[in-house]
Amino acid sequence: MDVVDSQATAEGDDRVASRFRWLSPLPYLLIGLVVLLLIAESYRTSAADLAGPYYELDGSGQDVWLDSSIRVVVDRPMSLSEVEQTFRIEPQPADCPQCLTVTRDGLTSWDGWAPWAETTIIFNPDGLKVFQAETDYTLSIVGKRFLFRTISVPKAIRYAPSPGQGGVSTLAPIEIEFDCPLADNSRHLVTIEPAVPFEPHWQGQKVVLEHERLQAGRTYQVILWPGIRDSDGHPSQERYSFAFTTVEPPAVVSAEPADDDPQRVLSEVKVVFDRPMDEAAVEESFRVEPQASGSFQWPDDRTLVWKPLALLYSTTYRIDVGGVSRTGNPLAREYSWQFRTQDPLPPMITTTSSDGTIVLSFDDQGTKAQVEAILDILEENLVKAIFFPVGKWAEENTELIDRMKADGHVIGNHTYGHPNLTKLSEEEIRWEIDHGAGENLFRPPYGQRNDVVDAVAVDLGYRIYGWSVDPEDWKEVTAREILETVIREVRPGSVIVLHLQGEHTAYALKHLIPLLRQLGYKFWQPPPERTPQQSPADGARTGPKEA
Repeated sequence: MDVVDSQATAEGDDRVASRFRWLSPLPYLLIGLVVLLLIAESYRTSAADLAGPYYELDGSGQDVWLDSSIRVVVDRPMSLSEVEQTFRIEPQPADCPQCLTVTRDGLTSWDGWAPWAETTIIFNPDGLKVFQAETDYTLSIVGKRFLFRTISVPKAIRYAPSPGQGGVSTLAPIEIEFDCPLADNSRHLVTIEPAVPFEPHWQGQKVVLEHERLQAGRTYQVILWPGIRDSDGHPSQERYSFAFTTVEPPAVVSAEPADDDPQRVLSEVKVVFDRPMDEAAVEESFRVEPQASGSFQWPDDRTLVWKPLALLYSTTYRIDVGGVSRTGNPLAREYSWQFRTQDPLPPMITTTSSDGTIVLSFDDQGTKAQVEAILDILEENLVKAIFFPVGKWAEENTELIDRMKADGHVIGNHTYGHPNLTKLSEEEIRWEIDHGAGENLFRPPYGQRNDVVDAVAVDLGYRIYGWSVDPEDWKEVTAREILETVIREVRPGSVIVLHLQGEHTAYALKHLIPLLRQLGYKFWQPPPERTPQQSPADGARTGPKEA
């Protein structure tokens, strides 16, 4: 360290007085006045030198600040070389230029080397931070030793979340505890990386960082810079930092249907997440392209089911879903996938074959007398037909159903209560068909159908069976009108629909069968070994029997 020698005055009232005993009282008074002025100036200069933080080894036991100046007064004059040889501080403080000044004080500027002069040594006069905190130092000078200790500074001792902790909630508080009460420090002494808006609150020995929601699946580092002051104003000297990782964002575990195979137009979309989700947020994010209507269901808090009213055939649909978890964490990104619906179902059967075979079919319900009259005419003419009775009526007329089967006729499904299925939900359509009479063949009431009706019927194992000739015998029409309509519209392979409740149906049928035979038409009959899965069209292809 450099040593600066600055000459100063020193006290020596008694010695000066002995030199001037031969003077008269007036000179004594003058000399005394000069001495007083010199002493006052010496004290004024000394007070100015000690302005600011300083430490005197006076046995007070006060801890030294890291930038304190230390003053030692030796009661004799010392040369610069003597000071350099005898002044030591252990352990060695940080080196700095001009950290040591030496002043010799006498009564006047010319007696600083007088025997009565004192030497003042000031270490660190500029108040630089040359000491280490919480350190015991020994100062040695002219054979004497002085001990002093530096101040304690704030130190971080505990962190929350714990350093290296994973799976931390994005709203978890960030707290740092120190070993002493803290002052209200500047927010710039604390940073979070990557940056997130926050506000520090200095509470006792803690600083609590009130922050906005963190991003899920990110590693954050909290840094506390040197300079955080305790309640006594002592600044921290170290840089503290710790890191933690937030919980992973919500994820989609599975999504259906997949795009492996063509999907039914009634396929449900099912999305399973890895944690409970905010149902409203997920539903709001749900997108279907092309647009389609449907409804949401949540079997549990992790599973979304979207039920479309009906999708289009041969169409590729894209599903996008996002949202946030119950704790507010968003998906890292929207989850997207696509699937393709099946090609159109086979068209409704309205013909058998082109070899002239035609089919007689009967719908709905009638009185016992009406139905028995029709069955009698068919039996007399050796003609087999397909009956589509209403399910509820079939339950109440089991003897007529049994006769139809015994006579070799086919029983098809015409729903349970004969509603317009296009006005019902998928669940209601399924119930109506599932509770209808017959099997294999399904004829929708009124002929009303759509993609939903078709899909449900096929899903339940039915082929949709329509007609090509309808004389509307269920209305108030005459037997002649029935005959005229059928003869006019019939073609090879036609399917003729009549109704069990028609007022003139049985009478018209009695004349219709012979008339059609005269025109060269053949009536379909099921083959002897017809399996449950064969339809009238299947039978026609295997060779219908002529009646």
